[in-house]
Amino acid sequence: MMTPRPERFSRTDVLTAALELIDADGLDQLTMRRLGTALGADPMTAYRHFAGKSDLAAALADEFWTGLSLPSASGVPDWRTYARELMRVIRAELAARSGLIPIVATHPITSPAALAVADEAIGILLDLGAPVDPALGDLVNVLVMITVASAMGEFSTPAGSESAEAKTTEDEHEHEHEDTEATLLSSLPHLGRIIAAGWAPSAERQFEAGIGAILHGWPFALPPAS
Repeated sequence: MMTPRPERFSRTDVLTAALELIDADGLDQLTMRRLGTALGADPMTAYRHFAGKSDLAAALADEFWTGLSLPSASGVPDWRTYARELMRVIRAELAARSGLIPIVATHPITSPAALAVADEAIGILLDLGAPVDPALGDLVNVLVMITVASAMGEFSTPAGSESAEAKTTEDEHEHEHEDTEATLLSSLPHLGRIIAAGWAPSAERQFEAGIGAILHGWPFALPPAS
């Protein structure tokens, strides 16, 4: 009886190649055929591990969450401070792998391994004093939604970008565009008033303010009457 030949490329090999393609060319350019070419293998190679691009994308989303290193809780004074730091870590990780942001944004956490990371994070929040309240689950989900949306707006390639070369050209004119935008905003009557009062667009500041407002204003259930 012949021994079956081992797979030349593992599931991990396929995921790694997919990440490299996304980093280089963006999600739109990822196809199962291109993935096979990147592996130096038959175009059908990726199908031995994934049913299709949708299945592959779900696995990439799970890879993001399972690879996330949770911040240490040592010395953290309370659960809200930890939650804010956790969102900062998620945002920074998304910034480092910006091609993954659309995938993470559109795929819920489903795998046991990814759910175990979420469970660990919730456990830390509870240990730091977060209430055992159904609203805590909603709060964490909303914080992640806001964090991913912030990362997408700041770090993702804008929809409609034609190529890496086009993006390079855009980057060369970034400062010129910012100056033109600032001039336009200040010339508008109502935006001009708040700009004159000291406001300037800042994705990071708005992220921090939004996370803080949600954390401190979230409605938990009132404790039962004694």
